[in-house]
Amino acid sequence: MNRLVFIFLILMPFFVGAQKIRVGVFYGKEIKSLTIRSINGNCQVHTAKGFLTDLNEGSIITLNINSAKKIHISLDGKFLGVSDSLFLHQLEFADYLSFLSPDSRFKKRKYQGDFNISQSKGALVIINEILIDDYLEGVLASEAGTRLETEYYKVQAIISRTYALNNSNKHINEGFNLCDGVHCQAYLGRYEGESNAILNGIDSTKGKILLDSNNNRFPVFFSANCGGQSSETDQIWSANIAAYLSRVDTFCIHTRQANWEKYIPKKDVVSFLKEKYFVDVNSPMIAHEIINFKQDNRKTFFIHPYYGIPLRDIRKHFGLKSTYFDTEQVGDKILFKGKGFGHGVGLCQEGAMNMIKKNFSYEQVLKYYFSGTKISDYRIDTIYK
Repeated sequence: MNRLVFIFLILMPFFVGAQKIRVGVFYGKEIKSLTIRSINGNCQVHTAKGFLTDLNEGSIITLNINSAKKIHISLDGKFLGVSDSLFLHQLEFADYLSFLSPDSRFKKRKYQGDFNISQSKGALVIINEILIDDYLEGVLASEAGTRLETEYYKVQAIISRTYALNNSNKHINEGFNLCDGVHCQAYLGRYEGESNAILNGIDSTKGKILLDSNNNRFPVFFSANCGGQSSETDQIWSANIAAYLSRVDTFCIHTRQANWEKYIPKKDVVSFLKEKYFVDVNSPMIAHEIINFKQDNRKTFFIHPYYGIPLRDIRKHFGLKSTYFDTEQVGDKILFKGKGFGHGVGLCQEGAMNMIKKNFSYEQVLKYYFSGTKISDYRIDTIYK
């Protein structure tokens, strides 16, 4: 392959009409050392000055941040030089690389697509530029698991594709579209399972997204389990989206993550309420409410709206699985008895999975969770802003 062609390709947002997306991987991890092996196919490595080396199948390139905050580059143990940045271009769509870092708690990951690697504040910044449907393979495996029916993966493919397009500006100031964490959509690299269900789910819904009645992309959200009642957006993010009204969901109430419990020392709860919200915890009435809080239906505030204690703050501070919980005192602890896992807005994944098991189609599932929407092909245009 002509090395000048490489420069042309990395500047192109598309290749034969296919849309790409830039994803910040290992986001939020302070990566100072990284080894990259070419597992399948070959790869070219470029710096800002031009071509550096070929990374052939089986070879390893090692990157380390040195004391001058430059990227120290070695190939199979041989020093190649230092650079502020480098570009990795895989020559075929089926090629992929493995990434491993001693600075990360994650196991080895494998990725398709191209990479732009630079440094910021003494750590590596790693951006994966990948075809959107190849990205979705990793998202579906990470967000939903790998042993589900094709029909469910059709559901997840459509909402994850819509979500990616809706949020393409989320990290634009950092040089990429989305990160690989649950802050965006979990994306832990290439799916390599034996089942073809994920691939079939993506291929059979290729290019399909959810639109509202005005033909605008619908603002999709999803979480693992809503606990039997969905949340409204202002209960979670202080932003009201009229399309989301709280509703009962009977499909998820007997699933794996429908219920949870967590014991927290009472003194920790009382101290948090007193210091953060200046609650008079010595008041007999308030003390009673703290250990007898009930939610027959989802609420927005703890104890009473008058005190202005958002349930989302309680969840975040104490690491609870959801905001949908009751409390009771058990010895010197408060038992939080909760329902669901996640924010509870939009599609309930375990509810949708259960619907599929009951022979609902993917179209019926989407209509149930996103009332008033329609499935449509999106126009192939750039998502880079």
